Amino acid sequence: MAIARPLVLLLLLLVRGSGGKDAEVICAGTACYTLHRAELGWNSAQERCRDNGGNLAPARSAAEAERLQELMAAGGWLGPAWIGLSLPRGRCVQPQEPLQGFIWAAGGEAGSYSAWLSEPTSTCLSSRCVSLQLAGPSGPAGWTDRSCRNVLPAFLCKFSFQGMCGPLPLAGPARVSYTTPFWVRTPHMAAAPFGTLVEADCEGGEGPAFAVCKGPLEGGGFAWDPPGPLCPATCAQCQHRCLEEPGEPPRCVCHPGYLLAPDMASCMPKDPCDPNPCQGTCRTRPGGFECGCEAGYTLAPDGRRCLDVDECLAGPCHHECHNTAGSFVCLCRPGYRLTEPGGHHCHDEDECAQPGVCPQLCLNVPGSFHCACRPGYQRQPGGGNACLDVDECLREPCPGRCLNLPGSFKCLCPPSYLLEEDGRGCRAAPTAGEEPTGAPNSTLRTTGIPQTMGLPRTTGIPRTTGILQTTGAPRTTSILQTLGIPVGATPPAPTAVGLVPGPEHSTDGPRLLLYYILGSLVAILLLLAFALALLACRKRAAKREKQPAKSAADNYCWVPEQPESHRAGGERSVWEKQ
Repeated sequence: MAIARPLVLLLLLLVRGSGGKDAEVICAGTACYTLHRAELGWNSAQERCRDNGGNLAPARSAAEAERLQELMAAGGWLGPAWIGLSLPRGRCVQPQEPLQGFIWAAGGEAGSYSAWLSEPTSTCLSSRCVSLQLAGPSGPAGWTDRSCRNVLPAFLCKFSFQGMCGPLPLAGPARVSYTTPFWVRTPHMAAAPFGTLVEADCEGGEGPAFAVCKGPLEGGGFAWDPPGPLCPATCAQCQHRCLEEPGEPPRCVCHPGYLLAPDMASCMPKDPCDPNPCQGTCRTRPGGFECGCEAGYTLAPDGRRCLDVDECLAGPCHHECHNTAGSFVCLCRPGYRLTEPGGHHCHDEDECAQPGVCPQLCLNVPGSFHCACRPGYQRQPGGGNACLDVDECLREPCPGRCLNLPGSFKCLCPPSYLLEEDGRGCRAAPTAGEEPTGAPNSTLRTTGIPQTMGLPRTTGIPRTTGILQTTGAPRTTSILQTLGIPVGATPPAPTAVGLVPGPEHSTDGPRLLLYYILGSLVAILLLLAFALALLACRKRAAKREKQPAKSAADNYCWVPEQPESHRAGGERSVWEKQ
């Protein structure tokens, strides 16, 4: 008692010096939960909780989530309020996990309980934090993720302790104020954590009385010091009996089977569950009590402790099962994912839906995928996914030259040849004025080079098909008639000179074309020379025919005949030489 008094006074000075803050608080088991009204971001709220020795409140089970909702309802706050669940920056959302990859600020196992109102935002680059919303007109109770920088008007904290003290015993009416170790002041507490200071202002006119929750005691547990009752009552206030002992203040006692009420004056039936002898829940039964455990636990053989149930032994999961405290978590093999958060069944994940999985083609298979290449490409040797171009020209698919292209190839034909519709064969190109027959049997059957066709020996000029059209010389009727070619006649077609050229003769085409051009030029020059010579001869002959014939009288003049009567006198003759 001598040591307790100074401790009580020291705690009183600390509390009054720091100033407790009003907040809603609820304590049960070994933890207290508080609801604070302050507009803060998630990180600032976590710092406030940590400064007082706690963390933002988790909700690892349905019972703990119900306790938080009860606290918010008692404070008249529907939400939202920050809780201790967040996704740090650099950590990705995991849809197959109940918490979606989020972690509790207080640490520990994630557990299988979750209460998402909607799927959280899928991200790996920004931090996301969770708030709790009570059921109301806007929807049911549950979790919502949002940016950690958002400011919310409330947050929930959790403080853990080794034990609790029961209700403070009072012998008479008084105004009581509890100040907790986490600096929250409240007038009502069904259970107070270790280190809580109580100030009772008795109505009897006496000064305030103080007590502090101490422990652990020798037999275990925690108790108030001094044990009370505070504000002692007179015997007239006792419901059953009043016990007066020499040197002791009077106190009330109850008949067997009854317990003294917290007011230390009235009596109530004895409750074997107070204090709770069970690790879990306790129910009063006639003549005793009965212990119970939460879901995921089973009662131990001693009837008081609770043991974890290994739910994985029953095989509830489609693929893999991981047992946790009071519950279990289903996991999927690589390439699969849960059909829903916290579900038991797995379905195949389509890896091909993600961009950039394969360089060209992607084939999804159960639990995995395969990369493939488009036609004209092949996989890189050594097991890589890269696709390399196939050189189809190495298989010699063309009768002539072959050009390799990315994923394909192209056959090249010699000059004056056209590519067939199938892209592999070549056919001779039709000459000017000739309609293409389109017969498939004519492919590469002729060289396309006309032979020189001899003209009559009288002309001595070779007749070459297409000379007049090629040179562009005037096509006069006189020249054609001179050569003995009827006007409008078509020169005969060239005759075949060889078979289809093979790949080894693909270089003869340009050489034959050169010979054809040179021969045509020589024939044209000879024809022009002959035509010019012929025109010159004909002009010379025509000039000779037009020149008049000369006679002896060309040097004389003709004088008209004079009458004979004028000839007398020896006149000159009629013809005078000029």
